[in-house]
Amino acid sequence: MNIELKGILKVIFAEEKINDALSKKEIVVTIESDTPYPQDIACQAINKQMDLLTPFKMGDSVTVSCNLKGRESKPGKYYNQLAVWAIKKS
Repeated sequence: MNIELKGILKVIFAEEKINDALSKKEIVVTIESDTPYPQDIACQAINKQMDLLTPFKMGDSVTVSCNLKGRESKPGKYYNQLAVWAIKKS
């Protein structure tokens, strides 16, 4: 499922190497910043998608396209992930 977030790039974390084949860089996008209840949404750029983040800096107004992924880790324990596949200034 495709999700599009429009907001302010609040945080760009350092690259995290998971193993030899997997690295990720997490970002936080603040959406609804002009409301009483802004939301900070974490997204992950995996491997080659990390390069998409290079031209951006914290404070930029962006539109981030993500795939919503979910999985069961242990019986009854579920996780969601927003995997970045595109980002542009807005």
